[in-house]
Amino acid sequence: MMGEAVLMYGIGAVKAGTSWLFNYLEGHPECAMPPYKELRYFYMLENDHFEGQIKKVRVLIADLKDSLETAPADRKPLIQKRLNKTRHWLKVLREQRDDPAAYAAFMMNEANGAKLTADITPEYSMMPVARLKQMAGVVANTRFVYLLRDPLDRLWSNIRMNAWRKTKDLKTMRALALAEVDRILDGKSSPAYERSDYAHGLSALETAVPEGRRKVMFYENLFTDDSIRELCAFLGLSNHKAALDKRIHQGVPIKLDAARRSGLQKLLAPQYHAVEKRFQTLPARWQDNMARV
Repeated sequence: MMGEAVLMYGIGAVKAGTSWLFNYLEGHPECAMPPYKELRYFYMLENDHFEGQIKKVRVLIADLKDSLETAPADRKPLIQKRLNKTRHWLKVLREQRDDPAAYAAFMMNEANGAKLTADITPEYSMMPVARLKQMAGVVANTRFVYLLRDPLDRLWSNIRMNAWRKTKDLKTMRALALAEVDRILDGKSSPAYERSDYAHGLSALETAVPEGRRKVMFYENLFTDDSIRELCAFLGLSNHKAALDKRIHQGVPIKLDAARRSGLQKLLAPQYHAVEKRFQTLPARWQDNMARV
């Protein structure tokens, strides 16, 4: 086992506040974060899918080098620091990709005396029990945080985000998003829908990780002083003020018609029920959508 810092995994869900969480921890004086949010290491290890990520990291390095040349003098040290971290991570991916100990060493080096560092990768909620157990054991002190958002809201937000990445034209974006909903309702494969499986994520997490090292929180309740205080206590951090009104990557609002909404709610009913049986009280938004299932 290595180091004394906490290694926190943010395991999801997509479009449930994980970018906000990374931003918050990055600004916390007791945390030292990696160069970017989603390292995706164990997802790549599980699926033997490193090459695509290596290409993305190389692009990021090129972008950082360009930024370094044009940045104001007061910004250059921060950019250089991020560039150095990213180069180090690329070296791990190229030379030691199959060695979780190399990942752990990188993360503990990132901590550099801080209380906590974190890898916030929503795909980790899709990992099997064996992989989560491996993640829990790579360093002496790990924590898992799983953010849940109303299943229908999360899925529709995920679909809109994917459409936005393909086009910035609102009319085309809407058509792409609704076509994706129709694909899902027709039973065709959809990465956005696959990321809706709270039942698997919760079951695997509960099996793999001891209760005191995992925490599930609701997106709808996250942005309060009490929730942040509770999160910091779980992570072993001092309470630190959060920008509760700030939203990261907020989606473009597109209305979902009643028929498609109803169809998705029926598909997502097992996810509502999987969460309901574990928690005495669900946020109002969940209850409203469950009432329509």
